[in-house]
Amino acid sequence: MSGPRYAIGIDLGTTNCTLAYVDLAASKRRVAVLPVPQLDTPRTVVDDPLLPSYFCYATEAEIAQGELDPLTGEAPAEPRGYVVGALARARAAEMPGRVIHSAKSWLAHAGIDREAALLPFGSDEIPAELKLSPVEASSAYLGYLRAAWDAIVARGDPTLAFAAQRIVVTVPASFDEGAQQLTRRAAELAGYPRSLRLLEEPQAAFYAWLHGDDDAGRRRRDGGPGGRRRQR
Repeated sequence: MSGPRYAIGIDLGTTNCTLAYVDLAASKRRVAVLPVPQLDTPRTVVDDPLLPSYFCYATEAEIAQGELDPLTGEAPAEPRGYVVGALARARAAEMPGRVIHSAKSWLAHAGIDREAALLPFGSDEIPAELKLSPVEASSAYLGYLRAAWDAIVARGDPTLAFAAQRIVVTVPASFDEGAQQLTRRAAELAGYPRSLRLLEEPQAAFYAWLHGDDDAGRRRRDGGPGGRRRQR
């Protein structure tokens, strides 16, 4: 077939993110949810349909010890110095000054400069030059989902690469034009195609109701948080 092989929908959530997709070449199109590999301990990977919207800066000791790339199971060529997802959420209680959360809420906050590096907000543990803007934090989650797709589905095939697919990102109906444009900016920073479409969440829910297929919901309930774990 010509054109994209998959249609991909992403929920960039305040608490969790998720990626669902449909194979456009299939005779019967069904919605599937991508299990996202992520660290839930420094040496344990969990495949979960939900990617918690948390970003945690690594400590100097953790960087010195080396880190694991959950998408490859190997040490990255260059240390990232941060982790997103389940492990970052777990660390929010023990080291809150190093964790970014609720970036989506900040993205919608018209009373601040949403492109200013202010997160983690009020933290004196992270130097000002290392802090992120709400746009950059949102981009980290979107970029992680893109990398997960390319590692699990594309596997080096350019026709299956994330950027070659039809991409939709949902946004709240309450997002003003500025917040929508900043969401596009976050997606651009994460390497998303310019053909990206934003879809308001109530409209997305209506389309799902029209489709009448609850397979994705059933799979989310069956898999749930804390799904299949793998030791590295």
